[in-house]
Amino acid sequence: MDKQFKIQMIKNANPEIYSLYETGKLSLQDAYNETKRIQLGLSEFRGSNSKKKHFAVDFKRIMALHNPSSEELIEEIKKAFPLTWKEFIKVKE
Repeated sequence: MDKQFKIQMIKNANPEIYSLYETGKLSLQDAYNETKRIQLGLSEFRGSNSKKKHFAVDFKRIMALHNPSSEELIEEIKKAFPLTWKEFIKVKE
């Protein structure tokens, strides 16, 4: 979406949020998401909570959802950390 459109929409719909954007307390996207959330009457606007807050909570959710085996987890760790995984995982021989 066009930046000017978002700014105008925030300014017209919610002057309080616009003032937070103007003072730098909210980014343009966060101000836009909050304005849309209020307009749509939602408790959370999709994309507004995309920042990682708690790795452990996300990890538990993924484990419950996918239920991977230990071998699958280790293989994914090896892929994610190809140069350093040997420092943290003992290999069975």
